[in-house]
Amino acid sequence: MIRLSRERMVRLAGLFREARDRRKARRQERRQRDRRDGACPEGMAPLRIATWNIHSSVGTDARFDPARIAEVIRGLDVDLIALQEVGWHHRGEIGLDQFAFLAEATGMSAYAGPTKHNPRAHYGNCVLCRLPVIAFRPFDISAGAHREPRGAVEVVVETGGHPVRVIAAHLGLDPWERAQQVDRILSVVDEKPGLPTVFMGDLNEWTRNSPRLRRLAAAFGDVASPRSFHARLPTLRLDRIYVRHARLAAFEVVRTKATRHASDHLPVRAVIGVGDVAHPSSDRSR
Repeated sequence: MIRLSRERMVRLAGLFREARDRRKARRQERRQRDRRDGACPEGMAPLRIATWNIHSSVGTDARFDPARIAEVIRGLDVDLIALQEVGWHHRGEIGLDQFAFLAEATGMSAYAGPTKHNPRAHYGNCVLCRLPVIAFRPFDISAGAHREPRGAVEVVVETGGHPVRVIAAHLGLDPWERAQQVDRILSVVDEKPGLPTVFMGDLNEWTRNSPRLRRLAAAFGDVASPRSFHARLPTLRLDRIYVRHARLAAFEVVRTKATRHASDHLPVRAVIGVGDVAHPSSDRSR
């Protein structure tokens, strides 16, 4: 039988309390990074947005169901949504144009940025939008001929009389590849440095303090990075929304019965305030 002195018992109890407090602090930090409940400041125009990797409309139940994807998008009730992994013939129904289908099923306009082309189907990024679009440009961010083609979509929309640039992308799997892609995206941002800008998509970054994320944090004022992957047990913060010269008022990962089954990623939804009201640096979440 092991006997412990009173002093050692007190010390062990203190260590247990410290460990409990650290776990509690980590849980609280995770909750703060997973959700923000704020209102768009008076005088700013609200822009409701989302990003979602739809896994070619194949859900976690292995069902190909683009109608289910469209139903989720309608339920998000956003002005603009960036989609990744739209289309392609080796998943689901051959010959179905998922870009056109989702546009018709949601009543939104589709701005496609396919990265793979096939006579029977295309695959890549898409922005669905119900706002007036001032400019649209897909651009290549591929990191070499021997890597999977990657692309981004740049859309400038108007909300409340204010122009807002949205860049949507799906980054590569290797760190060196993503570093080149972040360089390319930031060079596009710097073409119009004063324009309110949102950059969002599936960044394939799961290390919190990676050099790529640090570069994006330095270039943007705020970020939404809730746990969004895997849809059944979200632990990784792959899907992010970065905001510059605007106010990130609220964000959340949308976890419902429908979203848990529709794709292997969960949608990330946010409300952005655009206008002349400055947002305090204390609201930054990096």
